[in-house]
Amino acid sequence: MKFFKFFLAASIVCSGFSAYAYNVDGFFSTALEVSKDKGESSETLWENYLNIDNAKIYDPYLGFNFYGRFATDSEEDSDSQSDVYSAYLDYTSFQNAVEVKAGRFSYIGNRFLTLDGALATVRTDYKFGVTAFAGKPQYFDADGRHINEEFRKTGDKMYGGRVFLNGVKDMTGYVSYSKEYDSDLTYQEFTGLGLGRVFALSGKNILSIDAKGEYDMLEHNFYRGTIRAYLKRDALRLIAEGSKYNVKDGTNYDDVLIISNFSTGQEEKMAFTVQYAFSENVSPYVSVVHSKIEQESGDIVNGQIYKAGADFDWFKTKGVTANIEGYYYDSETANAKGASAALDWSLTKQFRLTFEGETLRLENYVTDENIYSLYADAEYNIMKDLTLSIYAENSKETYYLPENRYGVKAVYSF
Repeated sequence: MKFFKFFLAASIVCSGFSAYAYNVDGFFSTALEVSKDKGESSETLWENYLNIDNAKIYDPYLGFNFYGRFATDSEEDSDSQSDVYSAYLDYTSFQNAVEVKAGRFSYIGNRFLTLDGALATVRTDYKFGVTAFAGKPQYFDADGRHINEEFRKTGDKMYGGRVFLNGVKDMTGYVSYSKEYDSDLTYQEFTGLGLGRVFALSGKNILSIDAKGEYDMLEHNFYRGTIRAYLKRDALRLIAEGSKYNVKDGTNYDDVLIISNFSTGQEEKMAFTVQYAFSENVSPYVSVVHSKIEQESGDIVNGQIYKAGADFDWFKTKGVTANIEGYYYDSETANAKGASAALDWSLTKQFRLTFEGETLRLENYVTDENIYSLYADAEYNIMKDLTLSIYAENSKETYYLPENRYGVKAVYSF
């Protein structure tokens, strides 16, 4: 009930802003969805999202931002599935020299972790800037697909900051510190470092290298991070990347089913990809990935994924972009053969179709079995600012994806 009052108040405030403010952007969406998991009865969910993007209270300096969800289902009459993902005032000075947020907002670089507090950023003329923040942390699942994510428990307080490069051509970098704790326990204490550089080569060719990571000061080890090198030379693309993460810290889980299905969400991987554009329409690629995942048993399992696929782009002529991929997974505990496909087709300016699918044959695990995930969406622009879509998703033996769901959704942009 509290959320509904907040939601209604935000709508009224938004309407008031639209009458007096210079600029109000955002959207309102409403959807009715039916879902059913194995061994459970069908559940009907009605959910609404409201987004207000920097509505100017005092243009151009002071703005209001809001993003929230109000939902009810067939089994619950409470508003337990409703959340305010962000609701904050945003002050920005001339040329963004000073920026202040106060309220509830997404933590730096993580849209799942929010802070109830304040954040201030100062950008100087001396090639660096400073950000400081403090507040109460909390995780929200803002994915929209109701994926079975399990976030870690957070502390009562969190503070920290970073010093970053500002206005340095072709270069980014920062050092950071954060501490999360309550009265009895320190949950996390990290120091972080990030650095990136883009090198211009001949013509439109480039080489970019960037890396970032965080060191756990309590456990005295490297906790998470990424490193990536990208080379574009004419039609050739080379990508080398490595990462270490835990999805319970809010990492957006996007991996092949064989990895996401049989791990706790902790993973390390190193990958190398070679892609060559034979034309502006077809770009095949091959990739080798070494992965190290933690399974539910606590065992650390090493494995390799060998991929081959192609990206297709006929958007200018036919409104179509697509991808197909096949892969083979080989590990100490299981083998698998998988394939995936994705299609985005704009039949007209108003009508668009989307399809995503993945299937794999799991071998040498407990039993041989087939696993798959399918998603389809049809979207139509009824008028300039109003879109109607229908969607359906079906999965078998997947952990991080919903099993069966379908629905209809309307989005009004303002």
